[in-house]
Amino acid sequence: MNAVVRVQEVAAEQPDTLAGSGLDAPAPGEQLATYALELRGWAIGEAEPAVEAEVMHDGQALRRVPLDVSRPRLAATHPKANGRTEIGFATAQSALALPPGFELEIRAVLESGGRAPMALLRGTREPVRTGFETDLQPLMLTTLGRTGSMALMRMLEAHPEVLVYRPHRYEQQVAGYWLDVLMTLSDPSSYMRQIAPAGNLENPLWWLGADRPPPRLRDSDLQRWLGSEALEQLARISQERIAAVYDQIAKGADKPRARLFAEKHSLRTAALGAELYPASREVFLVRDFRDMVASIMDFNRRRGVEGFGRADAAGDTEWIEGLAGWSTTLVRAWERRRDRAHLVRYEDLVQSPVETLAALLDHIEVDSSPAQLDEMQAALATEMPELARHRTRSASESVGRWRADLPDDLQEACTTAFREALATFGYEP
Repeated sequence: MNAVVRVQEVAAEQPDTLAGSGLDAPAPGEQLATYALELRGWAIGEAEPAVEAEVMHDGQALRRVPLDVSRPRLAATHPKANGRTEIGFATAQSALALPPGFELEIRAVLESGGRAPMALLRGTREPVRTGFETDLQPLMLTTLGRTGSMALMRMLEAHPEVLVYRPHRYEQQVAGYWLDVLMTLSDPSSYMRQIAPAGNLENPLWWLGADRPPPRLRDSDLQRWLGSEALEQLARISQERIAAVYDQIAKGADKPRARLFAEKHSLRTAALGAELYPASREVFLVRDFRDMVASIMDFNRRRGVEGFGRADAAGDTEWIEGLAGWSTTLVRAWERRRDRAHLVRYEDLVQSPVETLAALLDHIEVDSSPAQLDEMQAALATEMPELARHRTRSASESVGRWRADLPDDLQEACTTAFREALATFGYEP
């Protein structure tokens, strides 16, 4: 058996809020032949019932599943189960959504909404290699919202060696689209449905699996192939579709020297993109997270919307606390890939554009001559109307806007939520 996932450590945790819990699978030292990481366990609350299990990575919830697996013998040994036998859970997590070295936290969700840690799982996985080769490599702009990415993409579009499709108007995510398709179809809850459909087939999304635990097949060879070689083939198909779309874009771009295609990437897709394209370039674009919050609030207010997750929060403080997960994931991604990535701070781009752009272009190994830098800055001065409407104030005025825009309680909430990210990226907390 060729192992693609290796479980290095499983550390149990037993907080006071749980009467008992356990992670039955995977076991420490286990080696898996597929990218499907099966998770099975149980939990019983102390003062209130445990109702779900939650799988966390880098501070973000990957999946949440109900405790709906009957474990009568185990429940009978715990008085706090109060006669309830459905205390177990079973799910599977695609390792393609995890970095090569990963750490998962398994938590119980209590009836009141509280969380209780159950176990910490550490492991490694093999990188996906498809053998796909292309002359046009990705330039991945990894960032969050309201960080100046639209302006940077406009300047990159003006470079003859960088292909960008209609910046500002569409913010294309061809690679992001196909990488998201790949990550969705590589989840065992999805790909196993072609063999064992479950639920209502009249539902047009039945093939997603609705996060039900994927079935175990008697045909273990088929199950192994579906979770390994078949996924590598699917990854290659995704790369072929990305290349096909950019072949069409390149025909109308009049850029015979283009070697890179630039796109904004979410934190979900950037890591897998860097893995599938070893010759790719990645740029992390960050902004003082307090200014980001102020800009989002102004952006939402001007348009009468509650975007960027604001609609899911009861108030601004709770919303900012939720954004802490975004910043933590960004920090972890930067720590993992900083040896091959380049950091651009929005403030440096605004206040020292020539030096900042020159360093970026040197990193991606394209022409960084003074004439080229002038051309890129001139392109921003002739921006499309969409970019002007996207702004909430001028670039120079936007630096440090949080001091005037945010009331004291939200400034304090930002300092608490973003403390690690502010320090990591060189901002005074």
